[in-house]
Amino acid sequence: MDDELLDLVNSYDEVTGTINRKDYKQLLANNSGYIRASELFIVNDQGEIWTPIRTADKTIAPNGYDYSAAGHVESGDDYMDTIIRETEEEINLQINRDDIEFVAKLKSTSTKYFRTVYLLRTNKTPAYNKHDFTSAEWLSPSALIENIMNGHNAKSSLISTAGILQTYLAGN
Repeated sequence: MDDELLDLVNSYDEVTGTINRKDYKQLLANNSGYIRASELFIVNDQGEIWTPIRTADKTIAPNGYDYSAAGHVESGDDYMDTIIRETEEEINLQINRDDIEFVAKLKSTSTKYFRTVYLLRTNKTPAYNKHDFTSAEWLSPSALIENIMNGHNAKSSLISTAGILQTYLAGN
């Protein structure tokens, strides 16, 4: 996983080169560009997010909340290809472009990421990959945010992105 080849992009999300995933900390230190990621929320008819718990051996947010599916955009891929691949790998769901809604594209200057956020509306509970997740639950966006604020471990971007999703759902 650390040897994944990722596109390196400039502040306009234009490809300028490639970088190995293991060199991400160097990218931060040198302020030499951005990398890309795609994230997916699965939301049921009650407006709840299917929220998995990461395994204890994860480097980032062990035993923490995660997106329903997420991953780095590998070199040559686009955001949509990435989330389709990650959804199949992480939660055993086969989806296509027409199944998901675009929610937002976010740029983080502190973490040096461009991130796209997508939404899949379904009541189907995924059969998650046990190498990625230990369990999962359906949570309203407000309950997810509250749990994180009360100390539940989570990916650092999840709380703000859940807020963006909450606003998106209110308008759609």
